[in-house]
Amino acid sequence: MNTFKKTGILASVAWLLASFTWSVAHASNWLEVRVVDRQTGTPVARASVCLGTTARPDQFGALRAAADGRVRFDDLPVNSMVLTASRRGYQGKQQGLEPLAGNRVVVVSLAPGGGGPVCAAATSADVPPQAATELEITAVRVSPDAALSSGAQVVVTVSTSGKADQVRIAESADFSGAKWMDLEPQNRFMLSKGKGVKRLYVQVRRLVKAKGATIESLSPVKVVPYRRY
Repeated sequence: MNTFKKTGILASVAWLLASFTWSVAHASNWLEVRVVDRQTGTPVARASVCLGTTARPDQFGALRAAADGRVRFDDLPVNSMVLTASRRGYQGKQQGLEPLAGNRVVVVSLAPGGGGPVCAAATSADVPPQAATELEITAVRVSPDAALSSGAQVVVTVSTSGKADQVRIAESADFSGAKWMDLEPQNRFMLSKGKGVKRLYVQVRRLVKAKGATIESLSPVKVVPYRRY
């Protein structure tokens, strides 16, 4: 093999390696963080979670955990990162993360107490107080939708103890396939095929933005039986 041909092959290999390295370095991954109580293992609702670098701990986001103690950061680069989690009544924790080679779930355990690193995500003091201490569904009324004579669609009327922005309705407890919708005076839902008693699972939530973070308040799930004729 002559020198010219060898040079061409080496150049091609180098180009492929460079292309692969560039694509990996610019990959977009997501990171889910679950914050739990170290002693009980229960979720730490509304924990503040920051993701960034040592120089800027919130470079990739500062979020508040939902009621299940989870937050998710999307479209992350393949970099070494620093994760910080804190909550009033717990000792804050900061840990380094290796470069993401793909999507990842990280569980952070916080010990009761105080002190430690603090994430600067919005706190509950930044959120206007609501009328009730908790967001709850007080009543659900399900009736046939007069627009469809087949009885396949129903109108769901939801009453809540506090302000709610969105609702989701499903016939499964895990809300598989259900999407959040704007909460309306009349919310329409398409029933599954077949007559008989259907179990509708209903949940509402309120979203509040404060200092660049979105705080989610979820209601307990309400189960309502409905008979389709």
